[in-house]
Amino acid sequence: MKDNQVDNKNPIDLHEIYRNVLVLSENLVALAQSGEWETLVSRETEYVLAVENLTKLTQAFEEQQPITEEFIQLLHKIIENERITKEYLQQHLNFLSKEIKQLDQKRVLNNSYGQFDEPDTPLVVRPME
Repeated sequence: MKDNQVDNKNPIDLHEIYRNVLVLSENLVALAQSGEWETLVSRETEYVLAVENLTKLTQAFEEQQPITEEFIQLLHKIIENERITKEYLQQHLNFLSKEIKQLDQKRVLNNSYGQFDEPDTPLVVRPME
């Protein structure tokens, strides 16, 4: 069955799909809080696809399953989780940016002082007269 086709034998439960997206968003928040950045990035793709699917299905089934207060509450929680995850990602990006700046400064210092320390030139020490 193609993505845009509907299986009439298995009705779609939008509430369940919203809850599944909420769980995915909660997992992203937990990964961000624990600093598991690589896992978070890999799960982010799954989350984006789930949100895209949710958007398509919501539009297709809006008349059959009208948007209720429960949908709105789930959506608010999902949006809040996205905000929290984004905040953690921004903090991590700031940290990485600071670390990169420090490494770059160390590299510049090493290059600058390294030019005065030429190991191929013998050091001659003469007694003072």
